Amino acid sequence: MQFEQFEQFDSEFASMLTTAGSAGGGLPDYLGIRTTDVGPGTMTAELDVRPELLNPFGSVHGGVLAALSDHVLGAVLYPVIPKGSWAATTQLNLNFTAAIKDGTLVARSEIIALTKRTAVVRIDVHNGEALVGAAQGTVTITTPR
Repeated sequence: MQFEQFEQFDSEFASMLTTAGSAGGGLPDYLGIRTTDVGPGTMTAELDVRPELLNPFGSVHGGVLAALSDHVLGAVLYPVIPKGSWAATTQLNLNFTAAIKDGTLVARSEIIALTKRTAVVRIDVHNGEALVGAAQGTVTITTPR
C-alpha cells in the first residue's frame, strides 16, 4: 500500500497507540484492548478473554469480537490520514469462524485500499493459532474544514 498522497506516516501518533491505556476510553478500555504494533497501514491489538465477556453458553460474545474488529478498523487509519481528520466506520462484515472460550484475541488490520475519502481495511482475529474472525470494512475519512 502506498501512502504518498497522504501525510507522512506519523510515527509519533503510532507510538502513542502502543502505550499502556492506549485504547482511548469507553468500550475499548472496558474490553481491555491493548495496541501492540502499529506500522504504515497496519495495526495489531489484543484483548484477554475474561468471564464477563462470555455469553451464557461460555463463549466470547460476538459483540466483543465485533468491537475489537471495529477498533482496529478505524484506528489503523490515524497514522496515515491528515492530522485532524476523522475516520468513521460505514460498513463492517465479520465472519465468526470458531468459538472462543479463553486466551487472548489478537486482531491485525491492514489497509488494502485508500483514497482521500475512503479506506477498505481487512482484519483477521486469532485466538492462539486459530483464526476466529475474518472481517473487512469500509471507513469514511472526513477532513477538517
